[in-house]
Amino acid sequence: MKTIDISSMIVAYNFIIGVLVMLSSEKLAAYAGNVSKSYSQRIMRLTRVSTFTFGACVAMLSAGIYVLFHFLKIGV
Repeated sequence: MKTIDISSMIVAYNFIIGVLVMLSSEKLAAYAGNVSKSYSQRIMRLTRVSTFTFGACVAMLSAGIYVLFHFLKIGV
């Protein structure tokens, strides 16, 4: 019977969530811009950049952790 590695599944799911946040940054910025009409352009720009950056950081960190631990498992 094969052992299931739950931690690698969690890291892979975090990678997927990070990529989805990156891809949806434009839509999230549009929703945030509708909240305040007077500052909508500024809010949209800041929200787009910050959500894209957050998603990219989560995706890169998760991918790095996954690759690092995969390489460490090969040596065992």
